[in-house]
Amino acid sequence: MRSWIAVIFLLLVAGNSMAQEWSEKAHYDAYVKEDWKQVVKLGKLAKKSGADYYYIRARNGYAQFQLKKFRKSEKEYEKALKFNSANRDSKYYSYWASVFAGNEASALLKTTKMSSFEKDTFEVRKPKLLSGAGLLGGYRLSTSENLVGSMPYVSLFAKHEFGNRTSLTHGLSYLQQQRSAYFDVLSSDLLWQVGYLASLGIQVLEHTRIIPSFILQYWQTPGYKVYDLGATLAAKRDLGNFDLTLIGAYMQDSDSAKYIVGGSLEWYPLGNLNLYSRSSFSYVFGDGKDNPVAKQTLGGRIMKGFWLNTTITWNNELVSYEGESLGFTNNSIDRLKWRWGINPVYYPTNKLSISLTYSIESRQFWRPIGSGTAEISSKYNYHSFYVGLNYKF
Repeated sequence: MRSWIAVIFLLLVAGNSMAQEWSEKAHYDAYVKEDWKQVVKLGKLAKKSGADYYYIRARNGYAQFQLKKFRKSEKEYEKALKFNSANRDSKYYSYWASVFAGNEASALLKTTKMSSFEKDTFEVRKPKLLSGAGLLGGYRLSTSENLVGSMPYVSLFAKHEFGNRTSLTHGLSYLQQQRSAYFDVLSSDLLWQVGYLASLGIQVLEHTRIIPSFILQYWQTPGYKVYDLGATLAAKRDLGNFDLTLIGAYMQDSDSAKYIVGGSLEWYPLGNLNLYSRSSFSYVFGDGKDNPVAKQTLGGRIMKGFWLNTTITWNNELVSYEGESLGFTNNSIDRLKWRWGINPVYYPTNKLSISLTYSIESRQFWRPIGSGTAEISSKYNYHSFYVGLNYKF
């Protein structure tokens, strides 16, 4: 009896070993039958067995493309092109996999290796001097005794592309609010702010971007003026279903300087843009008021044409960034404690998007009491409502 059990066990092990063995024919048959999951499964076995050549990578890439796992498809086709750089089908799917994966900068760079005929045949997007524009406007509302009335806000952004490697995003913002005379250092008269922001994206490698950014904000109320200057340098690397960004920043206002180091990790668990997570962490130091900053964003597509994301931020943001982009923030005496926001976006066409944003946040005034020092003063909360329009040319 024991001998028969041993024989059956050996047969099962042998059968399992044969089933797990790499087979070119099985891979090709699964591809012809359009059994895309089996193609991917056998492709993994090929890698384990040491088999690696053009047709394996190309079939894997096409299967991942059909499964809408565009980030994995992108990687497979890029490796396929290392075996056969002239293959038009692989160039086509490699380009569109990058576009659908959200890596449009990588896609643009890939067009430099295409002939004019291929560019026309593939209907690739060409760099444009004005490639996008956006308008965001709304109100911030507070019931705090230290803020009087609503605070209108508007910003205008534009994006430019200079060839296949470099892009510039820049914009202007305007905000006004009225503070009460609760603090002797502040005035009850209208306070207004104008800001200018510019971010330069440079695609240094197929999946690596360097992004230097600059921000200037000017605040004024009778007897009180502040200039905020901020600059960041970010390096972003695409790692398949993950994007890693490292960032360093400097912030200077009228009487203080801050330094920021940090980074963010983006995760696309489905291999496409339908679901994503972005976790950011940074540390602010300088002037004896060191503190950490954390931000978490979750988002994705909830139905055709509709997207939704939500973000929670904890602690002070002197210079704001989301992924690789820089954002406008409040003056350094106006410290963020926490913020939660939700942002539904609707795409009536592939080029136009309409967004709504609601957020609630808690802030705290830091009242200057001497050169280079400050003390915590009153806390206050406010709600923000924005409507945005974005268009890709």
